[in-house]
Amino acid sequence: MSETTMSVAAAPSPEFPVYRAVTAHVTGGLAGTLRVMTLLHSRRYPVRSLDIDVREGVVESRVSCTLLLTAGETGLLLERLRRIPVVVSAENA
Repeated sequence: MSETTMSVAAAPSPEFPVYRAVTAHVTGGLAGTLRVMTLLHSRRYPVRSLDIDVREGVVESRVSCTLLLTAGETGLLLERLRRIPVVVSAENA
């Protein structure tokens, strides 16, 4: 096998962005959901759709969104969400 063939075979395939659903469960009601939205806005994430579920008397609220991301970008977003103190959990749905 030649050196050029080996380098081409070892090159990783490019990641293409696809629409991915991400859900974060947060405490703090509307203030908690606003912290998640601030992260999405300040980091300029390409949000396609956003759904916020805040209900009176419920401990956790939910922020669900669909974003155009690669797998690596999705992992980074989940890490960033989990670092926010009001976020109880965050997952790629």
